[in-house]
Amino acid sequence: MLAFLMLSITCGHFLKKSKHKYLQEAGLTTIIGMLCGILLRVFNFTGYTKKISKHFNNLFMILLLPPIIFESGYNMQKRPFFRNIGSVLMFSFIGTFIAIFTSSALFYYCGQWFDPLTAPPFTLRESFAFGSLISATDPVSVLAIFKEMDADINLYSIVFGESIFNDAIGIVMYETVLGLGKGEGKTLT
Repeated sequence: MLAFLMLSITCGHFLKKSKHKYLQEAGLTTIIGMLCGILLRVFNFTGYTKKISKHFNNLFMILLLPPIIFESGYNMQKRPFFRNIGSVLMFSFIGTFIAIFTSSALFYYCGQWFDPLTAPPFTLRESFAFGSLISATDPVSVLAIFKEMDADINLYSIVFGESIFNDAIGIVMYETVLGLGKGEGKTLT
């Protein structure tokens, strides 16, 4: 896994240096991740993948996420961010809630619509958990392109602030949905 991570970083650096037109760093990283997943499936590393999925949440929340958030907050330009705080909060809260409810409703009704023999229908709780997971978009590549192009600082601050808040909203909504009705029926975790 570390080899694929280093390969991704190295290839991304050379890709950025060569100023490739058609393939961006995020696309290259996605392709390398897909190849890594295919190799794990082909060579049947089930024990390894179970360990990764079991411990990834703790690893991510404790070791990887705090330095990322600290670095982002430390290097943020505070004046444009707080000047646009109303727009940031509106886009992040209202936009994320609209995305959560829309995607959850679509997921739930599409699950009810299709044949229950091929795929069991999802409950509202499962649909809202899935909707809260996929609704928190992360525009890291957009922010990187904004920085390269010297985009308007107000636009950069709005997109940056919205991405920070909608991640937090997605995590809180997911944990809230998981906590609802914990003693009744089946659980998601």
